[in-house]
Amino acid sequence: MADFKILGRDSKLRKSILKALSDDYSRSIMNFTIEQPKSVVDIVKGCDIPMTTAYRRVNELEENKILKVTGSVVTDDGKKYFLYQNRLKSIYVIFGLEELDVQIVENEGMGTSAYW
Repeated sequence: MADFKILGRDSKLRKSILKALSDDYSRSIMNFTIEQPKSVVDIVKGCDIPMTTAYRRVNELEENKILKVTGSVVTDDGKKYFLYQNRLKSIYVIFGLEELDVQIVENEGMGTSAYW
């Protein structure tokens, strides 16, 4: 059974989640990275997002603690890139009379790395 966390009204994470949910690109990235860590190149291809937009959104989501770097890969030609995964498995937004609650379920099945 999932452990829900209710975010406080003044929570920075709550504000970041609501902002991210209102953006199509951020929502796509969040959804695409729930199950497995993905590189920005994978995100660009899988979500059909322009490269610069993907980098901008991924950086914003990471700064706001929605995405987490779970590892890195070095290619044969020496280039290093990071793998990102959504920290949140589920988000519930409950809107009612003078009330807006945000509840989250953390992504317990996140990939782990010896480096991060």
